[in-house]
Amino acid sequence: MNDDPRPYLCDSVDPDEFDHQELIDSSGFEPGSFDRSTDTALQRWLIRQREHRDGPDASSEVVAAVDDPELDQLRARLALIKARAELLRDPGWLDEITPAEQAADRAAAAQIRAMRREQTLATAMADSKLGHRARRVDNRLARIELADRLWSRRALARRQRLLNPASRLAGLHRAHLASSTALMGVAAAGIAWTSAGVHDAIVGPNGTPLAYLVEPIFSIPLLVIMAISAQATGWNQTFPPPAQRGRVYLLESFLLAATIAMNTVSVLPGVGAWHNTATFLAHLVPPMLIVVAVVLQPLIAGFLADILTTATVAEPDPRTAPLRLSADTHLTLELVARVTTAMARGELTEWSTTGLPSISAIQRYLRCEKRRAQLVFDALRLLHQTQPTGTRRAGAPVDTHTTPEGNSR
Repeated sequence: MNDDPRPYLCDSVDPDEFDHQELIDSSGFEPGSFDRSTDTALQRWLIRQREHRDGPDASSEVVAAVDDPELDQLRARLALIKARAELLRDPGWLDEITPAEQAADRAAAAQIRAMRREQTLATAMADSKLGHRARRVDNRLARIELADRLWSRRALARRQRLLNPASRLAGLHRAHLASSTALMGVAAAGIAWTSAGVHDAIVGPNGTPLAYLVEPIFSIPLLVIMAISAQATGWNQTFPPPAQRGRVYLLESFLLAATIAMNTVSVLPGVGAWHNTATFLAHLVPPMLIVVAVVLQPLIAGFLADILTTATVAEPDPRTAPLRLSADTHLTLELVARVTTAMARGELTEWSTTGLPSISAIQRYLRCEKRRAQLVFDALRLLHQTQPTGTRRAGAPVDTHTTPEGNSR
């Protein structure tokens, strides 16, 4: 085998990527002027490349015509080199992924999945917060709406009580009872306080409990006079009567003076042990509150009794009295009245079997929804069934060309 290295120059030189003209121009080489005895494989290759561009290569025909084993071997090796060069120039070699690139792809995929998980979690948390906030807003609006309805009902009830004379009289009576109870409570509290003060002044804190009855002996007659005066004003009378007024007033003055004296004598300077002004007022104010209750009770009772006796309550008019029907039932009855009037005028055709217009005809006439027309039809059928046979309207036009309708239409 020929060991000449010249046939293997193509292993290191790519004829398609080599710029032959640039090499020739840079070296000053002229293809037609060199000496054939001194040419090299590279020079012949360059010449062949140039001649291949200019025209057909005649030497290739000569080589192809010679049949020699060595040439056959060289031809096979040259074909192998060309095929290998063609395969090595294929860009598919660049598509092969290295282990470093595979690791980078896995890291990128893991990062992308992590970002997607964070985004999913953030979206779920935002939806949960929005849902919780929406529920809170709905609950708050429901509470506000319920409170508005309650206050509206209270306002309407208050308005009804103010417009209704009977409710106004009832309110006046409640005020009378409340004021009388309050004044009686003030008097009872004053008696209890003064009883304790008189007990301590007479027998001391550890004395006999019978001393608690001393003060009520003087205060209870005042309460009896107060109650009788309040009852007298309810009958347009005055107590005490004019003939006995002086004696009763004198008795009241004595009882009040005795009550005040028994409560204050123990803390007055000179006759008792003076402590301070607060202690003196604590013994003086409760008896005065009893006096206030005794004076106010007849006045308030007389004023309210005068209003109660002079007020007149008219009987309510049934035509203007509030209806006890619901709004839906009231509307249905109004529509039944309209349909009945239309039937009397002959504007609605009646069925031969039921004696009533159809639901569709009622719906077209009233221009309402079908459910409302069905309710009107049911009410008419109930009235038609309960109405005596002799009182039903006769001579009305009857539609015999269609079949009767039921509630399902």
